Amino acid sequence: MQARHPHIGPPADQHSSTSPHERDPLDAASPPDSSCPTPGTCNHRNPPDPDRYDAVLFDWDGTLVNSHPLNFRGLSRACASWGLTMDESFYTSRIGTSGAELISELAAATGTHVPIDEVVAQCLDLILDEIAELQTFQPVVQLAETLHGRLPLAIASGGARRAVHAGLDATGLRPLFTDVITGEDAPRGKPDPGLFLLTAARLAVAPARCLVYEDSTEGVKAAKAAGMDVVDVRCFRT
Repeated sequence: MQARHPHIGPPADQHSSTSPHERDPLDAASPPDSSCPTPGTCNHRNPPDPDRYDAVLFDWDGTLVNSHPLNFRGLSRACASWGLTMDESFYTSRIGTSGAELISELAAATGTHVPIDEVVAQCLDLILDEIAELQTFQPVVQLAETLHGRLPLAIASGGARRAVHAGLDATGLRPLFTDVITGEDAPRGKPDPGLFLLTAARLAVAPARCLVYEDSTEGVKAAKAAGMDVVDVRCFRT
């Protein structure tokens, strides 16, 4: 018998006898390849069986919440105050990288010296000013809600601790998660696997027994380097 898979697809159509709210996300249909970042090679049509795992790890930014608009505005405004121009294409191409690393890269590329910690702190203040506007990706949230109580769930985010915790409170998602690991907890950000390995250690779970949900190339690389199975949520988070 084929196992059920932890995947969320689009809502039931109007001819279905079951409403979207009544459907179990683990049984939902797969999304079209047109929304997948790697059509033909992505495993979204055959994601792993949750019974194979002892814990599920979720990235935060771009996976559970649509925080990238807030993060970009905060970063670009903070950088501008120090004479740096944060282009949106540069930011988008480095999604999954910590704010401090982005600022460092931008400063190095332009030969500009800025106090990284001060720019990051200013960026965080700007993000927190808008945190009430943070929106969730409901398909991924519904997945976490379905898995809650079945397996330990944790946040493994390269984001700043203040921003992630404020976001968890603003969205009401905190009760779903056993632990929350953020960028300050690991010496290097994704694609380094350290953040995921630390999260597994905190949960007392072997890395090979962890399933990761991610939205960035850096995050997927980090999860694989940690020896974990990973599902790219870009194909079904909208």
